[in-house]
Amino acid sequence: MKSVTIPGTGERFDLEQPGAVAAWNRALNRRYGMENLRAHPNRLVRWIEARRRRKIAALVPPFTRALDLGAEDGSLARSWADKGETVVLLDVDPEALRGGDAAGACAVAADAGRIPLAAGCLDVVVLSAILEHVVDPAATLTECVRVLRPGGRLVAYVPWDRAVVGAKRWAKRFRFGFGKLHDGLAPGHLRVFDRKSLRALFAGVATDVRIRLDPASFGYYVEASV
Repeated sequence: MKSVTIPGTGERFDLEQPGAVAAWNRALNRRYGMENLRAHPNRLVRWIEARRRRKIAALVPPFTRALDLGAEDGSLARSWADKGETVVLLDVDPEALRGGDAAGACAVAADAGRIPLAAGCLDVVVLSAILEHVVDPAATLTECVRVLRPGGRLVAYVPWDRAVVGAKRWAKRFRFGFGKLHDGLAPGHLRVFDRKSLRALFAGVATDVRIRLDPASFGYYVEASV
């Protein structure tokens, strides 16, 4: 796996070294956490982020126990937590989990590839803007399936990166300001997915895979059963 650099800081991480993935994610959260989108100065960016959150919440079915993988401060889970009894917030960055919205929640600091929960203990796992960040997406999904009960649900959002990059180029060309949005791929994205690659990824671990592209929120929404 290649080394990665945090744009704007020059910090470099060799992701094959022990602890490097966690350190890299902590550095990304410090500079590019999701709160930057919720409070972005551009109204259109805030609208897109709000739409993404509404659409994810609409896909989460009723549950007894659910997991928000890559939860950061837990603000996304708040939009669907009322559908069930227990929500576990998992993030590799403990500082992000200690953010205001995660206070008092069931929060676990751990890597997405090694979820410290018993097999079959969950009804739903939500992965919002996660798969493009992890070193091994297939291994991450396999671990998610392990902690889901038979018939459990995977709900995922994956950015439509090719369109995002094109929109940024268009905005720059016509001098339409998007504030602090980073040029090119968003920082931390290790790979770009499309419908075909997403279907192949989920087909390896799940059934009844449904993928919908929502151009207005620049993303793919995935529902799958296990």
